[in-house]
Amino acid sequence: MLAKCLKNFLLPNAKDVSVHDIHKLKEQGLTSVMYSFFLTYVSHGLKRRKDFALKIYKEGFEEHEPTEFSVLKTLKEHNLRVPTVYSFQADNGIMEKPFIIMEKIEGKSATHYLNDEIKGQIIVDEMAKILSEIHKLDPHGIPAYKFLREQYELERQVLMEMKFFIKNCCMNFLGFSPLRQRRFIAAVKQLEEEKQEKFHDAILHMDYEPNHVLISNGRFIIVDWGNAIIGDPAFDVGWAYHLLRLGRETFEADLGEYFVKSYEKYMGQRIVNLQFWKDMGALKLASYSGLSPFKNSKFLNYGELIDLNFGYVYGKFREAIYLHRMQRIMSNNHNAILSNFDYLQNYVIEYLERGR
Repeated sequence: MLAKCLKNFLLPNAKDVSVHDIHKLKEQGLTSVMYSFFLTYVSHGLKRRKDFALKIYKEGFEEHEPTEFSVLKTLKEHNLRVPTVYSFQADNGIMEKPFIIMEKIEGKSATHYLNDEIKGQIIVDEMAKILSEIHKLDPHGIPAYKFLREQYELERQVLMEMKFFIKNCCMNFLGFSPLRQRRFIAAVKQLEEEKQEKFHDAILHMDYEPNHVLISNGRFIIVDWGNAIIGDPAFDVGWAYHLLRLGRETFEADLGEYFVKSYEKYMGQRIVNLQFWKDMGALKLASYSGLSPFKNSKFLNYGELIDLNFGYVYGKFREAIYLHRMQRIMSNNHNAILSNFDYLQNYVIEYLERGR
């Protein structure tokens, strides 16, 4: 069945096509699972082999498939550095779930090359250049433009509601709540309101960081586009700023600041709304680590609010379950930093208090 999906992408007169070695690579959080496989076939009397990646979407995330496919297809048509996509199938008759077949990228993530400060800055500069190339592309031609633009507005609205609620509804004067939560709430309350300027729509990766930049035979390839939307390019820059700074304990240079300067250099202009999206990115990190009363930037947990305001009366067990689940999700994404919740919480608080 998989061979039929790829028939048009093989060499002419391909015969004896067969699929081999389908095996799981990793889970991509809650949305999908990645597999690899290869095809063998005979063309012009020679036996040939081609490797592929198979991304299967989990139940409830089927809408990611056609949008991710159309985003990757558009980016590749403009020679931008993303995997080639070959086929998407919404029919559950083959793999029982929707899936995309794409190019398999063999390489190491940019994270592996950041330990050396000189090489690290070269890598970060290239990351900024690639992102600027993606953001310069006009996204209006993408078939799912309207849907992806609406997803940006939903993401922004959730984060704004989170900020508003913490600033206006979370009490922080009682001494029973844990010190980290008290510091977090106090810091959010001190945030100034940033007026958002107009921006040009861009395709956003939504998780642009070194683990999603693969280096293969000298090529930089951006992977994991399942959460891509269309909106303010400052979101991607602000998020990358945090993820690069989270690894700064191994560097003397601040790679987050270096990334921002490089990006502005390649764009030829300053980034509007950067401070706003830096702050929103910090709130999103807080929701990942259990520091915020919002979970996964999706909804409000009222039990957590009771704990924030009156101490951990009954929340220890519930929090332990939540943190264990989130750490499992993050570890499946092979991101050691995001699964170290103590470090993540300290970073968010320090950024909000004095790192801005």
